[in-house]
Amino acid sequence: MHAQPRIEDLALISDKNTCAIIDKNATVHWYCPERFDSEAVMSSLLDVKKGGYWSVAFADATYVKRYFGEHDSYLRTIFSIGEEQVAVTDCMPVGTAWKGILRVFSSSSKGLTSKLKLSAGYGEQSDQLMRITENTVYFQRSKLYLHSAAQLTIVDHETVVLTVIPEQDCWALLTTSAEIPTKADIAIMLAHTADYWSEIGRHFSYQGLFHQQVHDSLRAIQQLSCGKTGGVLAAATTSLPEVLGGERNYDYRYVWVRDTALITGALSVLDGEIRAEYKFLDFLSKAMEKNPDKCVYPLYTIDHETIDHLTELDLRGYDDSRPVQIGNIAAEQLQLDAAASVLIACQMIYQKYNDTPHWPLIRKITNFISKNWQQPDNGIWEEGKELHYTAGKVFSARALEMMSRYSDDPAEISYWLEQADCIRMFVREKCMTKDGAFANYAGSQDVDVSAALFSIWGYCEANSPEMIATASHLERSYQKSNLYWRSLVEFDSQQEGAFLAGTCWMAHHYAIAGDFNKSEQILHAVAACSTDLGYFSEEYDPVNKIMLGNFDQTFVHSSFICAANGLTCEMKGIRTVVR
Repeated sequence: MHAQPRIEDLALISDKNTCAIIDKNATVHWYCPERFDSEAVMSSLLDVKKGGYWSVAFADATYVKRYFGEHDSYLRTIFSIGEEQVAVTDCMPVGTAWKGILRVFSSSSKGLTSKLKLSAGYGEQSDQLMRITENTVYFQRSKLYLHSAAQLTIVDHETVVLTVIPEQDCWALLTTSAEIPTKADIAIMLAHTADYWSEIGRHFSYQGLFHQQVHDSLRAIQQLSCGKTGGVLAAATTSLPEVLGGERNYDYRYVWVRDTALITGALSVLDGEIRAEYKFLDFLSKAMEKNPDKCVYPLYTIDHETIDHLTELDLRGYDDSRPVQIGNIAAEQLQLDAAASVLIACQMIYQKYNDTPHWPLIRKITNFISKNWQQPDNGIWEEGKELHYTAGKVFSARALEMMSRYSDDPAEISYWLEQADCIRMFVREKCMTKDGAFANYAGSQDVDVSAALFSIWGYCEANSPEMIATASHLERSYQKSNLYWRSLVEFDSQQEGAFLAGTCWMAHHYAIAGDFNKSEQILHAVAACSTDLGYFSEEYDPVNKIMLGNFDQTFVHSSFICAANGLTCEMKGIRTVVR
C-alpha cells in the first residue's frame, strides 16, 4: 500500500476549473473532477485505505527531481534507474474536448506499472468498473473513463492496472469523455495546454528580489483561479490540519473575499498586459447580485453561491487528524476586515488604472461599513467569539478614507470621513495596550500580527510609537527564527505552526520602516518554508520542519509577492504604502 504523503512533498496541476495533487513518487492523492469543490474521487491524502489514488512505479527507480517549465503547468517528475533517467509528465488538458488528468510516461529499460483506484464520495464508495475495450475502462459511479495506449487490467473489481513494457512510451488519460483519443490527439492536448499556460505567464512581469519565488507564487495563484468565474480559491484541499491530531481542520476550497482582495492587491503591484484585477470585482459583483440578502458574505463557492452546510466525513484524516469535513459555516459571520479589504484592493486598482469599475457596488460596501463598524465581529481569524477586533476597525477606517476620494456626493463624502474619524477615536481610546501597542481587540493587552498591515495600508507611519510598540511586542511573544505566529482568542496559537501570511506582512512592514536587512531575513525564512516548487501551506512548524494547514495557500503566495515587491521598491526609494 502506498503511504500518505507529507504536505511538503505535494504539487498541483490544474486546468483552472479543478486541480489534482501529486507527490514526489508521482502518485495522485487528490482529485475532484470538473470543479475544485466537487466530491473527490481520489482522496488518499485524507485516508489511505478508503481514498482513491493513481500511482506510478518504475522498476528499481529512485526519485531525482521534479519541475515546471518557465511558463507552464506541466509537472515533470524525474526518476533514475541506474544511469538511465525516466519521466512522468502530468497535466490537465485545456482547449480540447477532453478534460481530466493526462499522464505521459517515458520509456524505460524495465517498463512500469501504474495503478488507478477511484472511490466516489471522498472514499465512501468503491467504484464499479466496466471494461469498454482493452484500452478503456469506465468507472460507473464517478462517470469517468480511463483511456490508455497500454492494455488495462482490472484487479479485485476496483483497481485498474496499467502495465507498460520495456522501451515503450505510453500515455493515460482519465476523463469525462467516452471518445478515445489518438496519439495525435494527445499531442494536440499537450500543445494547446502549453500554449494556454504560456499565454497566462506572459501577462505578468517581475524582476525584483526573490524573482523565482515570486514567479512560482504567481503560478500557484493562477492554478487555483477559476477560469470561468475569476474566483480564487483559498486552497485546493479540505481538512489538512493546522495542529496535527487536533480539530482545527477546515474546508478551504472556496473563495474568501478577504483573501481574494489581498491577492488582487498583489497582482496590482506587478506589471501586467491585461487588467487581471478586474476579474475579482466582476466575481464579487455577480456574487452580491446572486445573494442580495446580505451586503458581502465572507466567502462564496467558485460559482458565486453561499455555503451554509458543514458535513463530517468518516475518514481517518491526514496523520489521524479529525474531523474531516466538507462545507464551511463561516459565511454567516460578520467580518469587517473582509469587506474593508475589498475597498483597499479597489484603491490599488483605481489608482493603477485611473478608472472606477463597479463603483455602485463599491459604494454599497462603503456605506455598509459606515453603518456597521460599531458592531463587534468575528475578526480576521474568524473567531467564534464576537469582539471589537482592532484590525477590522483599522481596515474600515482606511477603506472609508480611500473611497471618499471617488464619490461625487459631498454629503456622502462628509459622512464617510466623519465615520472614519470616529473609528480612529475608538481605536485610540479602546484598542491600545498599556504599553502603547495596537491591541488585538478592544480591552486586550495582547497584540496580533495583522497589525503589520496597519503601516502597509497607511493607517499610521511604520516608525510611529504605536507601531514600534506593536512590533516590539510581536518580536517578544510571537516570533521565532524570523517567523511569526498569530494571536487567537479561543485557541493557543503557539500550538500551531508559524503563520506564513502574517510573517510576510511583517517583512513588508520592516521594509517600509527602512529596516531592509530585517525584511530580507524574514523573507528568506519564509522562502525556506516552501516546497522545492515554491508552494506554501498556511503554516509551518520550524521545529519538526513540516508544513501544516491546507495546501496550496494562495493567501500566503499573495502576501509573499507583496512583501518581495515591497522590499524591492523600498530599497529603490519607491514607497509602497497604500495611500
